[in-house]
Formats: sequence, C-alpha cells, structure tokens
Amino acid sequence: MARVTSRRMVLSVEGKSEVMWEIEKGTKYTADVCLKFGLVNSTIQKICKNRTKILSEFEQNGSRVKRFRTPEGSDVDEALLKWF
Repeated sequence: MARVTSRRMVLSVEGKSEVMWEIEKGTKYTADVCLKFGLVNSTIQKICKNRTKILSEFEQNGSRVKRFRTPEGSDVDEALLKWF
C-alpha cells in the first residue's frame, strides 16, 4: 500500500486577507471557504481570530511577507556596539 504524504500550504498575508474577505462577503459556511482555498477549518478559525493583526500587516507590508516577524535588534548601530 502506498503512503500518501501531504505538504503544508503556507498562506501569505495576501492569501489570508482573501480568506477574510471571502468570509466577510457573506459566505454562509466556513466549509465552503475551506473547499475553495484547500484549508482546514482550524486554519480558517485562526485567521478569523487574528483578523486585526493580519489586516494591519497587510496594510503596512502588502503581500510580500508570509510571517509576522520583527528583528530582535532593531538598531544596527546598537547591535554593532554590543558586538564590540
């Protein structure tokens, strides 16, 4: 018997915002959105839970980013002095 492996799908911020707009548009069931985007229900719920964070990140950075990471050392000069 052949084993089926699944790959994880990583949505960009733009993809997450498309999911939110689809839900806000008036889709009655989240199962319809799951089928359209190929996601599971828990992913849709997590996107809805973090709605404000996703929208603010989309407005700031557009569709370039996939994760919400900030650098540990925001100031290069400060990091350089710490290194010396």
